[in-house]
Amino acid sequence: MKYFASAPLGIEEVAAEEVCELGASSAAPDVGKVFYEGDLRLMYLSNFMLRTVNRVFILLLKERFKDLTDIGGLARSLTYSEFINKDLSFAVRAERHGEHDFTSLDVKRVVGAAIIESYMEERGHRLKVNLDNPDVEFFVLVRDDEVIMGINTSGNSLHRRNYRVFNHPAALKTTLAAAMVRLSGLSSSDALLDPMCGGATILIEAVHKLRRYPLIMFRSDFAFRKLPIYDEYLEAEVAEKVLEGMLFDSFKVTGIDISPKSLEGAKKNLRSGFVDDTVRLLWGDAARAETYEGVDASVIITNPPYGMRSHNIKKIPSFYRDFLKVVSDLYHGATLVAITASHKAFEDALNNISATIIKKLSVMHGGLNAVIFVARI
Repeated sequence: MKYFASAPLGIEEVAAEEVCELGASSAAPDVGKVFYEGDLRLMYLSNFMLRTVNRVFILLLKERFKDLTDIGGLARSLTYSEFINKDLSFAVRAERHGEHDFTSLDVKRVVGAAIIESYMEERGHRLKVNLDNPDVEFFVLVRDDEVIMGINTSGNSLHRRNYRVFNHPAALKTTLAAAMVRLSGLSSSDALLDPMCGGATILIEAVHKLRRYPLIMFRSDFAFRKLPIYDEYLEAEVAEKVLEGMLFDSFKVTGIDISPKSLEGAKKNLRSGFVDDTVRLLWGDAARAETYEGVDASVIITNPPYGMRSHNIKKIPSFYRDFLKVVSDLYHGATLVAITASHKAFEDALNNISATIIKKLSVMHGGLNAVIFVARI
């Protein structure tokens, strides 16, 4: 079967690497997504184990088109009985990028009509449309002269892990946190530190990766269970395998934050995420050396303040310089991964300590243009 997974802009190659590790026969990163192939087992495995993607789709169509009528014709040429039963409802979600003489609403209308007509011809039954809560969701992406069509097997975005019971006001999206963990090269022998841990998302994602925790520990609302191709025995087999593969080892993981409220919230999230047994939380100022007394670190992953929605933006450059000077003195040679929308100030601060910048990835975080830095300090 052919699949594609949607991913946050900027981390597509990271997501493709993760897909390959699951055993996909191929994985090609694209803008905001990864295309890959595999068997039906991979559909379940993708939804259970992929941490850097938002949704997993069965790929139905990936073709060039001339106009809106052409899109309708391509959708009309497909057969849908393999993916929707006559007693199920459906909806079409659409995105459009580029210059066209039609809108995304037009795409939804034309593709929806094509699905109904194709199914009527094949099965003699008119499918029901439910725009609010469909059983089966078709997704159509139109970008320039290409149309991509798929079926959502995930349902709600996989970034909704459901372990976060405390929501920090500047919380990092779980998929970005997972990507940062992968970019760090974190291993079980490393000592991990997040000196501005907030609600502990990075720490939780790190331990979940090390312990191989599947997403089914925290959510069960997958859309693939409504599809005719769903095999409950195969799903149970895959679920059993990933659950048996879980580890319960302890690791050196430390989180620090200057906000007592955030630390209390982080404790709740750690407990909800079943990692409170291996993560130590400390109160302290990330820019002061005494904060790190007794703390080991070979890998530092963090989401520092940007100064754009909170804090004084004029103080951000000096804060970055002070913070990086302290951690480079204490943890010289460590790997640092950080995300910030104040990326010019952060890069200047990295250069100020003569850090080696290994990689920079442009991403979107909370509607802001941000950069993930990977550096040796």
